[in-house]
Amino acid sequence: METWGWIAIAIVVVAVGFYVFGRAKALKPSEGIDIDEANAWASAEFRRSFPDERVVQVIGDTELEAFFFSLSDGRIGLFRTRRGKGQAIIVKQSEYRLRALPEANGLQVDFPEQEFFSANYHFRTEQDAADVSTWMLNAR
Repeated sequence: METWGWIAIAIVVVAVGFYVFGRAKALKPSEGIDIDEANAWASAEFRRSFPDERVVQVIGDTELEAFFFSLSDGRIGLFRTRRGKGQAIIVKQSEYRLRALPEANGLQVDFPEQEFFSANYHFRTEQDAADVSTWMLNAR
């Protein structure tokens, strides 16, 4: 086989490899994941850190990397994963700053003492963002 034939085969192999492997990385992590399953998983992970807390409601961000929990005693829990590592906290009202983002479904939350949890969070709906902001403003 001539050199041009081998070059053509190499180009086809590279193109197919890029399509197969590049496409998998380009998919958003939340595609194909059931929201209820993600919320159940996040609740279980949160309860590993705080086994005595009872979760009433869960709202996750659009990337399914952060989950906010309304707890039975009026407090708020937060579980966040980044680069494969997850951490959970119970939010105390004086430990954070909350701001609205220009997008109606977004909130900026700053935790000066815990930078891991500081971020701009975008939610699936405006109602989810409103619920989380209400929980955080009314947290005990």
